[in-house]
Amino acid sequence: MSLQKLDDVSALLRAHLAEEAHSGFPNLSRIPSSGMIRFLDYASTLTAAERDELVSSFARLGAMRFFMTLAAVRDEISALAATDPALLRYRAALQSAAFSMGLRYEGLRMRKAMLTDRMSVEMMARTRATLDFIPRDDPPAQLVPDPDPAHLKPAKAPLLRKLIDKIFKDLFTGEKRKLAGGDTGHEGVFQGTKFTLWISFAGMGLQLRYGVSIPDETKRVSVLRFAYEDLWAPGPGWDYLTEENAEASMHLLRDLVEQVIRLRNSVIALMS
Repeated sequence: MSLQKLDDVSALLRAHLAEEAHSGFPNLSRIPSSGMIRFLDYASTLTAAERDELVSSFARLGAMRFFMTLAAVRDEISALAATDPALLRYRAALQSAAFSMGLRYEGLRMRKAMLTDRMSVEMMARTRATLDFIPRDDPPAQLVPDPDPAHLKPAKAPLLRKLIDKIFKDLFTGEKRKLAGGDTGHEGVFQGTKFTLWISFAGMGLQLRYGVSIPDETKRVSVLRFAYEDLWAPGPGWDYLTEENAEASMHLLRDLVEQVIRLRNSVIALMS
């Protein structure tokens, strides 16, 4: 793969990511993930120039992720992640107390468990007494309109499975593959592209993980367990799913899966 091709793919992704950022992150703000919430809170602290710099870095990193089968590309990804100023600032910020303390940045299962456990509440109070700021506990109203822990109902796997089968019905071909550990692969077709949507409901604190895999006989463009959020590097899965937002979130999941496939097909077209 030539450097020019990689530049072309980076430009394609930069245009897509910049549109989302300049619009105020309308799609990302709907993703029920504490990792995404942390990212959006961090992004809100950036100047326009800093945000654009981070978008450009994500675009370059995302472009290379479509070519992970190439050893040279994997080496360049490691080098970029270790040296890029915008990525380093992003990583340092999310590891800081401001973006790691506070119930806002805990998944809903963990949030509910902590608030109903006396020892956890006491430990949290002692830790907070040593801080020089007040951690955020408010969940985003778009995801959790009623923050009262007594009313919080994290969505469970049976409900999510039912909604996925309903919402993806016309995309799935009916073929399923189950792996040890609980992952299920749903085979489907979108815009003439065959894909497998991998779903897992098992994970420490997570309610759902997903990833799209698309075969490529030419072995030029790699899409393996690729989630749309991987372009923004926010976290390992979804942990802000409630019974109330579950259906809207599963519709969003379909939108994100379709977006991954569209972007991959655009990359294929650029490589032709």
